[in-house]
Amino acid sequence: MQTDQVIGGRYKILGPLGEGGMANVYRAYDTILDREVALKIMRLDMRDDPIAKKRFENEIRASTELVHPNITQVYDYGDEDGNQYLVTEYISGPDLKRYETDNFPLPLTKVVDIMGQVLGGVQEAHNHGIIHRDLKPQNVLMTVDGTAKITDFGIARAQSSFGMTQTNMAIGSVHYMAPEQVRGEPATPQSDIYSLGIMLYELLAGKVPFDGETSVAVAVKHTTDPMPLVRDSDPRIPQALENVILKATAKNPIERYDSANAMRMDLATALSPDRVNEARWVSPSAEAETEATKVIPTINGQTSANEHKLSEKTATIMAIDRTNDDAKITSVPKSVQPKNPFYKKKRVWLVGILVVLVAFAIGMTIYGMQTPEEATVPDVRDMSVQSAKDELAAANLKAGKITYKRSDTTKNGDVIAADPKAGTHVKRNAKVNLVVSKGERKIRFGDYRNEAYETVADRLKAKGYTVTTSHEHSESVPVGYIIKQSIAPDKQVVPNKTTVNFVVSMGPEKVDLPQDTQKSEEDSEVVSNESNRSVGASKSEKRQQTSTPEPSQSTSSESSEPTDTSSEPDVSTSVPQSSSVSQSSSSVSEKAS
Repeated sequence: MQTDQVIGGRYKILGPLGEGGMANVYRAYDTILDREVALKIMRLDMRDDPIAKKRFENEIRASTELVHPNITQVYDYGDEDGNQYLVTEYISGPDLKRYETDNFPLPLTKVVDIMGQVLGGVQEAHNHGIIHRDLKPQNVLMTVDGTAKITDFGIARAQSSFGMTQTNMAIGSVHYMAPEQVRGEPATPQSDIYSLGIMLYELLAGKVPFDGETSVAVAVKHTTDPMPLVRDSDPRIPQALENVILKATAKNPIERYDSANAMRMDLATALSPDRVNEARWVSPSAEAETEATKVIPTINGQTSANEHKLSEKTATIMAIDRTNDDAKITSVPKSVQPKNPFYKKKRVWLVGILVVLVAFAIGMTIYGMQTPEEATVPDVRDMSVQSAKDELAAANLKAGKITYKRSDTTKNGDVIAADPKAGTHVKRNAKVNLVVSKGERKIRFGDYRNEAYETVADRLKAKGYTVTTSHEHSESVPVGYIIKQSIAPDKQVVPNKTTVNFVVSMGPEKVDLPQDTQKSEEDSEVVSNESNRSVGASKSEKRQQTSTPEPSQSTSSESSEPTDTSSEPDVSTSVPQSSSVSQSSSSVSEKAS
């Protein structure tokens, strides 16, 4: 897109702001509402994908439902020559990444304030069934008054509908990606909470917790490595604040906060003096693993000093030489190896138990510690009712109550939402209620005749109507006002699928007067005066003849022809067709004897 190019007939591009996963972002000027906006236009390499375009459009419309002080407001969306675009409010301040870099270290109270705002916006999105999937400091904009506003809602969700990128990597920013997203599993609200925990760590430590030379290396760390302790970077950080991070970034989604609001409430009290002596948070699965490794039975009830020494020596077998990238197992000198074959057998047995326990712990983490009695609610949105029922049955769940409502974004007969929401863990064979679309919401079309066209057109375009116009002359309707409309008043219509044509008044039709009917006003006045004098004289003579008749006098009369005709407008004047043109005629009559 070029500078000064106009999109949608009103958005003039002022310059680029950045590039995203699916859209390029520009600063633009709204020529109708006289304001700057952010204009996101779908990338050229994705516009020919019908699935991408459909999901982009659906999620854009869904994002218009999000009205919250900590979410960038969506103004408009549309299509320009096959390029879909989204118009949002323009924030002139930096993103949170730049803000943190420029102001690090941030006061703890400021960190809590910013994250509290972000969590409030995320909760609003989750309330509408929208998962961001790509929360990171770069997607949070800071206003000059310190307000945090989340951007790119819905676009990341549209990307996730494709599953993988060309490199088979799950879409999203890998430094903030939840373990389940790395494994290619559906994202849930808890996935967003994990990303928020990573963001909180970064604001406090000034760096991300997991980093590496490649994206794959970073992704693996999210799934296998324990979360680094933020207090290692700054011991002054309260334990309660570190605990918020640890719980939000638990490997198992079940062990994270139930909601963004729950995390926000916990964060709000993290600096309270009442939580100064709080113990470090440990995930339930880690506690279970620790307890399991403690239960190692003794043989023949004997616990000798040699056995303790053996335990210490066998522990060194599992130590990893961190100076070697190959992570080879450190060998144990023969001088300290037990010579008794019994101990060799016991050592192998103990190592085997440890391997089983570790494998069990990893397996429980990967599968979310989901018991056989539990099931996860699948995402059945945009499916037909029957397809949704089949999907639920495959997940060992049943369809519950089905309710219907109008929807502008979901096709008639398809599922709008499920309760419980997708990603929720419930008991097997539980019922999931469905909300199904019964078609687009129709509204009554108004009567706009005799109203100003420009005002009406702006209002209808903002609602999604396509507005066209034609013009006619009118004797009764003022210029620029609507004479007729193509849609009858009170008709029920769907705005974003409706085109209306207005016939707009051009005012009365004007005509040019013929030149040969024109005379000067001055000549007209002269002739008129002469005529009046002649008529006066004639009348006087007539009165005299009546009062003193002469017998020998003969009477004769003579009528003169009209001497002049004049119309008031100049030769070049155009007048409305219905206007009357006044003319003056004079005749001179004389009485002669």
